[in-house]
Amino acid sequence: MRKLFNDEAGFVVSAELALIVTLIFTAVAVGVAVARDALVAEYNDISDMIGVMDQSYAVAGHKASTTVSGQAEHGHNQGFGYTDMGDACDCDVVSLIAGNVKTSTSSGKTEAGQ
Repeated sequence: MRKLFNDEAGFVVSAELALIVTLIFTAVAVGVAVARDALVAEYNDISDMIGVMDQSYAVAGHKASTTVSGQAEHGHNQGFGYTDMGDACDCDVVSLIAGNVKTSTSSGKTEAGQ
């Protein structure tokens, strides 16, 4: 009986295995959460890009004014177009804001502009 209580060969292996499995599970859970956050951020960037696009277009009218068999005009069209109006789901327009641009002064020194 004393030999059975002193035998810990299997206990060390199973304790190490439980620790390794716990660490692997924790690492995988954290890695999946980070990948999910990165994927959501990329989808957000794509939706912002689509929301900023202006899909307006216009086609100019055409007129054939050459004289054919005594007629002054033989065909025309007025042209057409579409103006993309802002929707509730559209994003703000992306604009370039210049900040901390160095400008030279009359004394030759450079200063940071606002």
